[in-house]
Amino acid sequence: MCICAVICEYDPFHLGHAYHLQAAREASAADYVLCLMSGPVTQRGSFARYEMHLRAESALRHGADLVLRLPVRYSNANAEGFASGGIRILSALHCVTDLSFGCESAFLPYLLPASAALRQPSASFQNSLHRHLDAGLSYPRAMALALQEETGIANLSEILHHPNAILALEYMKALPDSITARPLARRGEEYHSLDLKTFASASAIRHALQEGDFQAAGFAAEPEAILHAEAEGAVHEPEALSAALLYRLRISSPQELATMEGMGEGLENAFWKAARMTGTRAGLLAAVKSRRYPLSRLSRIATNILLGLTHEACEAMVLPSALHVLGFRRDAAPLLRELKQNSTIPLLSRPALLPQEDPMTALDLLADDLWYLGCKNPALRDSRARFTSPVVLV
Repeated sequence: MCICAVICEYDPFHLGHAYHLQAAREASAADYVLCLMSGPVTQRGSFARYEMHLRAESALRHGADLVLRLPVRYSNANAEGFASGGIRILSALHCVTDLSFGCESAFLPYLLPASAALRQPSASFQNSLHRHLDAGLSYPRAMALALQEETGIANLSEILHHPNAILALEYMKALPDSITARPLARRGEEYHSLDLKTFASASAIRHALQEGDFQAAGFAAEPEAILHAEAEGAVHEPEALSAALLYRLRISSPQELATMEGMGEGLENAFWKAARMTGTRAGLLAAVKSRRYPLSRLSRIATNILLGLTHEACEAMVLPSALHVLGFRRDAAPLLRELKQNSTIPLLSRPALLPQEDPMTALDLLADDLWYLGCKNPALRDSRARFTSPVVLV
């Protein structure tokens, strides 16, 4: 059986995602397509705008056969952690044969040599990396420049400026020999583009909807579902938990903040001071941002502070004791049997049955609570829907 996996977020699921699922199935000749999808917290370090079951249902209606939840331990991580954590979980299923991911077309010819240089970094690469870091550059920028110097590929550092190129590189670095890489050229706008076109990015759709432009829902693959969520208030706005975040920061000492995952090099002092000078999450991150520390890293740290996730606790979390099944297609029974026979991690479809004593599961359930706490609709806030949302069947 050929099973192609996709590690994803789908916030919201749009036409480009639907194209990718179809292309991934064709490129791998897969019998089934499995999605490992972020729950309430995304790789950009913020809470997803849309609830994870809504996103899972859209994926199942447009090409996915099964959607599993990517634990927040890995969904709220840098590109290396997001990719390696996702692949670690897919490997534990012991039946995934392929991994498909999008990549800028300009980077596709260089993906193999660049990832090979990163898998076995030479002394010259390490020296170059540390030189750029010492010059005050962020890690992604320093790594890109060091790779360009190591491989001799012109303009590689500019190509790697795109988030999807960096993720593609990390996927290639982390993939075991048992899983075949299926990189596909991305179609449409760049990840951070705010232009609304045929293949608009998720960022563009989210931004427009946050601004009240509900016509932007037409660029989602399930516009009716998005419009219903917006009308119902089943959305989590970017500033929804600003007060809670600032409270956590203001009652913590710099020494306590220094233990949080992602902190380092005195960042705890910058967060501690900025929390006393601003009243919003955006203002906090803007006050701490610098050439060395991009917003994405700071955003992930802010969410770790909300979750109370320390570096020590994070390092101890490797694999969950169970995987949360968000949804599956009714005709995917053979896939579920294959997973049941081979996976070293049990799959559970009801959150109430998840082992809450497991640190990774407990962190996920806390993230669920925080998503609903920041939900615009008070009825949803009070429903504790994490225990009642059934598995999505399509």
